[in-house]
Amino acid sequence: MTTALLCLDGYRVGAVLDAARDTLSPALDWLLLHVSDTRPAEEVAHALARLPGRGPGRHRAEERLRHVVAWGEEEVRAAATGWLETVNREAELLVVRGRPEREIIRIAEEQRVGMIVLGGGRGLSGRYPGPGPSPLSPVARYVVDHARADVLLLRRYVAEVDRRA
Repeated sequence: MTTALLCLDGYRVGAVLDAARDTLSPALDWLLLHVSDTRPAEEVAHALARLPGRGPGRHRAEERLRHVVAWGEEEVRAAATGWLETVNREAELLVVRGRPEREIIRIAEEQRVGMIVLGGGRGLSGRYPGPGPSPLSPVARYVVDHARADVLLLRRYVAEVDRRA
């Protein structure tokens, strides 16, 4: 059975899964993946390391960042699990931490998936400069460039208010 790796970034999880269900063959197995980006934590740690002192303010900032990451992971986990239960669909959900573009490629190769499914960017004005009305996000561009499996970009799930003007 061919497996599709569905990448969830935390934006409108239910809508992404609806779009995937409407687009993909029902015969495909699903493997859901959410990657918590470690870049913000790395950047904060780098900035805090340059500040003088090692007082409680630094520890509070680090703890707050860890809390936000864990909260985001739980939100995605709850949304995906709730959607799967509602539509009576089975899928494994992986939540990992790292650089999203690299983790997507790594998991896809480890699991030998036949297809990678992800959002192609929300088309936010100025966010992802590039030609056309819906340029790819840096993560989507990396995956398209480096994936050995087929890549499907979902765009219909994007809310109208979030589309590029």
